[in-house]
Amino acid sequence: MSESMRATVRDVFRAAGLWHIWVRLGIQDVRLKFRRSALGVSWIFVNLSVLVLAIGFIYANLLGQPAREFIPYLTIGLILWNYLTSSIVEGGNAFINSEGYIKQISLPIYLYIFRAFVSIGLTALIALSAFVIVALLYQVPVGPGTLLAVPGFMLMMLASLLLVTIFAHLNTRFRDVAHMASVGMQVLFYVTPVIFPAELLRKRRSLSLVIELNPMYHLLEVVRRPLLAAGPADWRSYAVTALFIAVLAAMASTVIGFYQRRIVFAL
Repeated sequence: MSESMRATVRDVFRAAGLWHIWVRLGIQDVRLKFRRSALGVSWIFVNLSVLVLAIGFIYANLLGQPAREFIPYLTIGLILWNYLTSSIVEGGNAFINSEGYIKQISLPIYLYIFRAFVSIGLTALIALSAFVIVALLYQVPVGPGTLLAVPGFMLMMLASLLLVTIFAHLNTRFRDVAHMASVGMQVLFYVTPVIFPAELLRKRRSLSLVIELNPMYHLLEVVRRPLLAAGPADWRSYAVTALFIAVLAAMASTVIGFYQRRIVFAL
């Protein structure tokens, strides 16, 4: 291991050890988004609920899906997709939003990666309350297999942390990256089974590759399938997710090596 890599590892562990700082800052970021609002962070829940109610029944009828199955599918899909999108778009501003701290206080810069990670994760956690209500209303099956959502969530959180790391470095150096990524996620949203069931594409063999080669779909499935069917996702989803995380880890290591020492000068 090179000296620069060892220094990076030391910085990461130092930042992790300062958890009381980045947890507090992440919580504060969520509160500030809704400062002086009557409902506060409850707006996260309200926004998602209104969106699900507005399009859920329409799309269920349009796609010929039973509302009892489609509404929970849509709800958890939107929550998980928003989590990944925020990891890229909001995570891309992790260093930029912390410019004042970085330039004035001598702390490991990865502390601000963890700060964004907490803020994004807390927002997703609040949104999950909407799925709990929907699951109760529509009697989504619950069993031992539901617990498989826990390792699925852990895989998604790891992917989120790596995405924040990658785009925080890139967007600090090239300010158009977050905007480009936002456009890319919008395109992926419409080709990934989030607001429509994957089976609709599988019925058309010419479009099945849109699912099988889409790592975002598999990342959603390792969480979504246990929550909706109380059973594991297809083994291919776990394999693709593991490969996707390995690729993200390699990309994170590369961008850290290139841009870590230049972050302060790029701000």
